[in-house]
Amino acid sequence: MHLRRLRKLSLRAPRTTIRSIGAGSKPGFQQVQAFSSTPSTTSTPEMPFEANPDNFPKPEFWIPRAERKGRSVFKADNTMWFGANRLLRNDRRCPSRDLNFTPLDWANHRSPYRRIRHMINIFKSSTIQRLFFPELSMTAGIALGLAYYNEIVVSGAADAMLSISPTAFGGATTAIGILAGFRLNASYGRFEECRIFWGDTNNAIRDMARQTKMWLKDPDQQARMLKLLKAYPVVLNFHLNTKGGHHNMQRFDSKAAPFGDRVHAEFLAELRDIYTDGEDITDFHRMAKVKYTGGNTPIEVLTLMGETIAASVGTVDSIYVREIDEQMQRLCAVFGASERVLRTSLPTSFTRHTSRLMHFWSNALPFAYYSTLGPFGTVFASVFTSWAIQSIEDIGVQLEEPFFVLPMRQYSDGIFDAVNQVGRNYEVYELPSAKADAAEAAELPQLKVGENIGTANGVPLKRAHESN
Repeated sequence: MHLRRLRKLSLRAPRTTIRSIGAGSKPGFQQVQAFSSTPSTTSTPEMPFEANPDNFPKPEFWIPRAERKGRSVFKADNTMWFGANRLLRNDRRCPSRDLNFTPLDWANHRSPYRRIRHMINIFKSSTIQRLFFPELSMTAGIALGLAYYNEIVVSGAADAMLSISPTAFGGATTAIGILAGFRLNASYGRFEECRIFWGDTNNAIRDMARQTKMWLKDPDQQARMLKLLKAYPVVLNFHLNTKGGHHNMQRFDSKAAPFGDRVHAEFLAELRDIYTDGEDITDFHRMAKVKYTGGNTPIEVLTLMGETIAASVGTVDSIYVREIDEQMQRLCAVFGASERVLRTSLPTSFTRHTSRLMHFWSNALPFAYYSTLGPFGTVFASVFTSWAIQSIEDIGVQLEEPFFVLPMRQYSDGIFDAVNQVGRNYEVYELPSAKADAAEAAELPQLKVGENIGTANGVPLKRAHESN
C-alpha cells in the first residue's frame, strides 16, 4: 500500500527537469530511484527528463479520450463523395489511407454508380497527383517537343520525322504491363501480411485481457497488466511508423520544435492518457526512457508483462501462468514478423530496374504513337497510357511499406477499447446452485452449545461446539 501511495503522489509532486539538477549531477537522463519496502521521503521516484512533458513541445495531434465525447478523431477526406472512410491527405505525395470499413462503406464500395463517382474525382486521385510531376509532365513535354519538331522544324517531311514502329513497341508495352502487375502483387502480399499481423496482435491482447481478469488474483497485478496491454499497441505504432501514425506532422518545419521532440511529445501524451490514475508510474518512466534513447519500446513493454506474470507465480496455478505466457509469446512472434517486413524491402535491384524501364518506356511512347495518331492525339494518348501503367507500379511502391498506409492509429484505439471493456465488464460468475446453498446456509438458525438440535431413537441430541 505504501508503494502504490508513493507512486500516486509522484505525479502530484512538483516536477524537476534535468536543468534544475545541481552542478554535481551528471548530465543526461535522471534515473528512477528504486522503491524500498520502508516508506520514506527518498523513496519517491523523481520524474525523469524523458518522461516529463514540460521538457517537450505541446502535443499537436493527440486528443485525450476524456475530451473526445464520442466524436471521431480521424480527419476524413470530405472533398470526395463518400470519403468519410479515407484519411485526409496533407500533401499530393501522400498515398490513400482507408479507415476500417463499415456496412455503409461497403455499400458505397459496390454501388453501381461507383464508376461515375470515380470519374468525377479522377483529378483528386492520389496516383494522378503523385505522377503528375515529374513523370507525366516529362512525357507530355517530350510529346509536345516531338510534335513541334515533326510539324514545324521538318515541316512534316516523312523521311525526316522522328517515330518508332508501333508494332515493335507493342511487345515492350505488354512486357512493361506484366512487370508492373508483378510488382503490385508482390507489394500487396506484404500489405496483406501486415494487416494479418495487426489482427493477430488484437486477438492476443484480447485473450490476455480476459485471462488476466480470470486468473490473476491480485488487483494490483490485474491493473498493471491491463495498462500494459493498452500501452503495447501505442508503442508498437510508434516503433513501426516514425510519426506514430500522425501523418500530417511535418518533418521539416523551421517554425516548430525539432521533429524528434514533437514525436516524443505525442508519444508521452498517449501513454499518460493510459496512466491517468498515477499508479504503476515507473512503467511509464521506463517506456519513455527507452523510446527517447532510441531503444526497442515494444520489447520493454513485453519485459514488463513478463515481470507481472512472473510475480503471479505462487498465487496462480502454473497452468494458467503458462497460458498467459503463451499469449505473450504470440505478441513477441508477431512483433518479430512485423520488424522483418519493416526492415526488409523487395530487392532494391528489382525496384531500380523496374523504375528505369518505366522511365524509358514512358518517354518513348510519343515516338510510337506519332505515326498513327498525329501531333494532337500523341500528347493525349502518351500521357494516358503512361498514367495507366505507371500508376500500377506506383501503387505497388506505396503498398511495399504497409505500416505507412495502414490505419494503425485506428487499430490502437480499437485495442484500447477492447481491453477497457474486458476490464470494466468482467464479473466472477457464480453458479446458481452455489448461490442457493449459500442462501440456505445463511438462513439456518444459529444454535448455542448444549441446545437441542434433534433426536435419535428418542434420545435428544445436543450441540457439542460452535460452528465456524
